Amino acid sequence: MLLKNNNSQTGKINRKILFILALSVLFFLISRSAEAQDNTDSLKRVLNNVLDDKKELDALKWASIGKLQDKLKSNGLSPGSRYLACLDLFNAYKSFIHDSAYVYSRKVAGYAKLLNDAEKINYSRVNLGFVLVSSGMFKEGLDTLKRVNPKALNKAQQFEYYFLMARANFDLTDYNKIHDFSELYRAEGLKYCDTIISKYNKGSREYLSGIGLKQLRSKQFSQAISSYESLLKLKLSYPDSAINYSCLSYLYFSVNKPELGLRYLLKSSIIDNKHSIKESLAMVKLAEYLYQKGQTKEAFNYIHGAIEDNNFYGAKQRKVEISNILPIIEKDKINDIEKQKRSLIIYASIITLLIVLTIYFASKTFKQLKKIRIADKLIVEKNYDLNHANAELLKINASLDVANRSLTRTNRKLDEVNLIKEEYIGQFFNIHSDSIDKLEKLKKSLEKIIHSKDYDGLQLLVKRLNTNIEREGFFQRFDEVFLNLFPDFIMEFNALFAEADKTILTPGQLMNNELRIFALIRLGIDENETIAKILNYSVNTIYTYKTKVKNRSIVANDTFKEKIMSIRTVKNDLPMDYQS
Repeated sequence: MLLKNNNSQTGKINRKILFILALSVLFFLISRSAEAQDNTDSLKRVLNNVLDDKKELDALKWASIGKLQDKLKSNGLSPGSRYLACLDLFNAYKSFIHDSAYVYSRKVAGYAKLLNDAEKINYSRVNLGFVLVSSGMFKEGLDTLKRVNPKALNKAQQFEYYFLMARANFDLTDYNKIHDFSELYRAEGLKYCDTIISKYNKGSREYLSGIGLKQLRSKQFSQAISSYESLLKLKLSYPDSAINYSCLSYLYFSVNKPELGLRYLLKSSIIDNKHSIKESLAMVKLAEYLYQKGQTKEAFNYIHGAIEDNNFYGAKQRKVEISNILPIIEKDKINDIEKQKRSLIIYASIITLLIVLTIYFASKTFKQLKKIRIADKLIVEKNYDLNHANAELLKINASLDVANRSLTRTNRKLDEVNLIKEEYIGQFFNIHSDSIDKLEKLKKSLEKIIHSKDYDGLQLLVKRLNTNIEREGFFQRFDEVFLNLFPDFIMEFNALFAEADKTILTPGQLMNNELRIFALIRLGIDENETIAKILNYSVNTIYTYKTKVKNRSIVANDTFKEKIMSIRTVKNDLPMDYQS
């Protein structure tokens, strides 16, 4: 019994573990799917942006071609320089415009013969063969390529030749639908792939291109994917990258990995359009795939972009390939338009019915409103009279309120002035009382010294008289009284300056001379002469102090005094409305 219970419990735990593992795998797959979708959508946005800028990108291509043509027009170029200039123009046109590429391939051949250089002559035939094969003239292209002597070419040119021969035979394989002949062309293409594999180092660009193409055409898709992935890690030209991306796309579609296939197809299309490569099928394949997935609108836009590029380049076999997919997409596009028309007719009918119902109910409502307006008119007239009376009362109240506020402000200022007077009058009497006592003591000391004729004592008495101490005492009493009246003066004064320009007092110091100048101004003493006498400074010094302080303030100079005068005394019990 116990064993059975243990087995049952173990079974439950195993089922839970399996359930958790299944959920984890499901979440992983969903996250990977969402990530792949986001990546694909990003690439689509990039492609659409490139297509929007297509005219500008083609203009840049034309500008670069124009510079090469100007170079060719230069006087005094040697035949060798003209050969190189024409070769540059051929390379610029080879995947851009078929006719112009053909013209410059013939010019390259002419200068090669003039130079009597076997390598250049044979390489010019390779270039001419490329143009003919790319335009769909397979017989003429192969005839031209068969006249090439590979031994006369350098290593890089030999690769171009062998790869072009393989491509030409594979293109004929795709173009020719009769199995017996297509198999002959495929076998011939594989031979040239074997030649590349045998002649170039393992892991090189040439080797990987040859073996990758062979594996692709031999339907060894997994091995081909590995070869092309390795190839893309090498430094490649833009046209080569676009071709290899397109091949990888085909391979991933073949092994049922459409997300990766679509991603590489988009990358190939982006490179083609960004670098004005018109001799390409990536956009056609992209349109075909999106159509199969039901994305007709995008497929329609891309297939028409491919048609535009093909018409620009002029490749005959590409027109055949496009014609296979174009009518199907066009048909679905027309069907979509017809569906939209039917939907519009239904919507228009519904809207018309709603308009009729709206008009009917509007007429009913209008009659009711007419009756209500008559009643409203009487009410409005009565309300108008009441509002007019209220308005007059409000005006009177407003006038009284203004008068009350003015009177309150005046009373506040009088209270403040009285408070200042009371404080300073009391201090005035205290100071004068102290001064009289000191003069009385001084008089007695002088009389005693004169009576005793103690002139040394007189000199000692004079030395003891220190007006600076008396003035410091006067400043101390002034500071105490003022800060008693305006306890927030220093804080509000510093608020008018940036942090670095605030006034910092030493421990035990109530105010400095800079603060005293503006304290006197707050008390209503703003003449420079009066302030100078009180503080024992020259008038120029007072003016300089005031100017420097205003200049480093964060408020405007013409409003600085107003800000100082707005600093309130300790007696501040009025609402804000009455302090303004």
